[in-house]
Amino acid sequence: MTPLSRVTAQRVARCPFSVAFEYAAGFFREAAERGADVGLPLRALVPTLGGRLHKPVQIEAMRRPDDAEPGRAHDAFEACWTAGTRFFPDFRGTLRLRIASVDETLLTLEGEYRAPFGALGAAFDALIGRRIARATMCDLLDRLTGEMERRQASLRGGAPSAASGTTA
Repeated sequence: MTPLSRVTAQRVARCPFSVAFEYAAGFFREAAERGADVGLPLRALVPTLGGRLHKPVQIEAMRRPDDAEPGRAHDAFEACWTAGTRFFPDFRGTLRLRIASVDETLLTLEGEYRAPFGALGAAFDALIGRRIARATMCDLLDRLTGEMERRQASLRGGAPSAASGTTA
């Protein structure tokens, strides 16, 4: 059996930690209700390429206590997605939200997946698959932070920032 591959990605959302969990929960709820897709910027494979590959997935996320920092009570989201095809492995991970500053929240997505197709899949994963997985995670975090920032801007009656242009 192919070993699990582990990947991590981080983003900072321009929204206060006090509302970050509510915004993230709304994002995941909407993604579960209407479906979502994960995207891969083609430049993650070849720096000179533009465009994106998209794959519809079922995303599930559940808020749960997080014991990553002993002595501190935090929550996290356990997140997983499945594309329903062997070519796109299932993913399971943890999304942690932490205070970055008064007006910003740090999002860290750590997860794991098992590369399909045995030894051949493991070799592909070592060469490029892990980079694809990380780029896919970054795409999800970009969408999530964009939505969090849009909700915060809407709450304050302002316009979202230019960097917040994607949705789930």
